[in-house]
Amino acid sequence: MRHGAKPTIRDVAEAAGVSLTTVSYVLSGRTGGNTRISQPTQDRVHAAAGELGYVPNQAARGMRRGRTDVVALAITDLEDSRDRELATAAARILPRHGYQPVILVGDSWRQFMLSGGADGVILGSVPASRTAVDLEAMAELADRGVALMLLTDSTPPDGVGVLAPDAGAAPEALAEEAVVRLLSRLKG
Repeated sequence: MRHGAKPTIRDVAEAAGVSLTTVSYVLSGRTGGNTRISQPTQDRVHAAAGELGYVPNQAARGMRRGRTDVVALAITDLEDSRDRELATAAARILPRHGYQPVILVGDSWRQFMLSGGADGVILGSVPASRTAVDLEAMAELADRGVALMLLTDSTPPDGVGVLAPDAGAAPEALAEEAVVRLLSRLKG
């Protein structure tokens, strides 16, 4: 391993004295197909990974699997109580379902999502009228099968889930409902 470089799967294989395939199977939790990987070998791989400080590259893993395990929260203002509650609910709920929340403030959500940055997005409190660029991005993402949940009173493009903010609803209840509905769309 190069000095100062992040350890790779190749470094783990070398340190454990096994093949790259064996390391891949062990660290991903797969059984090894037709070949059984012994417990001592698995222990060596885990020990080598721990000693080297190996951390899997989530972007590479996502490319192989065709998903990111990331959910974006597109919000306008962290000072807004609904946006803050949405971020709090997402941070609490999404990891329990295997998703990492990412908060995007402002208009950066379009580029992030269109570049494949997340499996789904919740569009938080924004002006009731969406720009044509917003609607076009939402329609394209829906066509790609990206899960979308929009907090709005207006009608979204086809394929976009909507949750109308109830003036009488507590912000935390609305936020939790938005996260739960997006999870349902991700699984469905």
